[in-house]
Amino acid sequence: MNGSAVMRLSVIIANHNYRDFVGAAIESALAVEWPEKEVIIVDDASTDDSRTVIEGFTAKVAAYFRPKSNQFGAHTFGFEQSAGDIVIFLDADDLLEPEVMREVAQVWRPGVSKVQYRMNLIDAAGGQLGSAIPQFTRENDPQRLRSAFLRTMAYTTPPGTGNAYSRDFVRSAFAMGPWRTPASDTLLLTLAPLLGDVLTINKPLARYRLHAANKVSLGSLDAGKFRDRLREDVEKAGMLTAAAQRLCLPVADDLLNRNVGHLQYRLASLVVEPAAHPFPEDTVANLLNPLVRAAVGYTEMPRRDRSILLGWAVACALLPQRCARNLVRWRFAPTSRPALMRGLLGALGSLRSARLPERAGPLQS
Repeated sequence: MNGSAVMRLSVIIANHNYRDFVGAAIESALAVEWPEKEVIIVDDASTDDSRTVIEGFTAKVAAYFRPKSNQFGAHTFGFEQSAGDIVIFLDADDLLEPEVMREVAQVWRPGVSKVQYRMNLIDAAGGQLGSAIPQFTRENDPQRLRSAFLRTMAYTTPPGTGNAYSRDFVRSAFAMGPWRTPASDTLLLTLAPLLGDVLTINKPLARYRLHAANKVSLGSLDAGKFRDRLREDVEKAGMLTAAAQRLCLPVADDLLNRNVGHLQYRLASLVVEPAAHPFPEDTVANLLNPLVRAAVGYTEMPRRDRSILLGWAVACALLPQRCARNLVRWRFAPTSRPALMRGLLGALGSLRSARLPERAGPLQS
């Protein structure tokens, strides 16, 4: 950490109907080992018993109960109440590790938009699932990350809780609109490489909970969630293009067909529910080619992960639909994987982490 002053941390929690999880999230924020911190909770018109849970912490946190405004409105309001130099938007179903801010402070420097870190996967009850997201590469080169992002709309990033943002960056990002009602996580993750440097800590400093109400969690195949992701990608591509042009940064004009994450979800959507797939021109065969090109050319993704992805995509294309649907489920719903598969992937991840230094760098998405 540069300078003698201790940076102030603001942990902002937006909650909507997560009474079963929000108490644990608040406890984890209060347990962060840092002398200058504040915890702010914004309840976004919950209709369950969240208020009772939250009110049990009002002696230790700043709590606000507001009309429905969705994630962006809740985060914006919480940010306006905060004073921290560093801001973490903690999802109400996730957890922070006590050492998160100490680790972030060690790598922080002027010009950083965010420091990101890995997240251990847990189930609804808080049990460890034996793996962590995402898998970072060894380098920590913000300029290389920025260039790859402008070319492919991809960089390795954890979900919202896995990021500690600069206050100046958050203020600038929230002021850059107007956008088409983006989720604040989408906005911040998209603009972070453009408005500053992204640094990476290759260590789990938070926990990401998988459960039935979770936006990306699949207990059974739900093609609607894939379609939601695809619509979000289209909005994200428009946002990235507009922001890059405003900042006079070069950006590719075919971002969606270069983005390895988007193409995976597109293939999954087509396999699971072809009749409702939002890209009517797609076939499994014509999606495979750009997905292979995107994966092979995206050197920010570890070689092992690219190999697994390519094998998965080819298998989805060649196997009968019933088998392909199982492959999609196992790819996107870690809790549905057979025990042997979970153990093998966990062992591979542990071996890989053991070979990496504690802090690593640039990224993919």
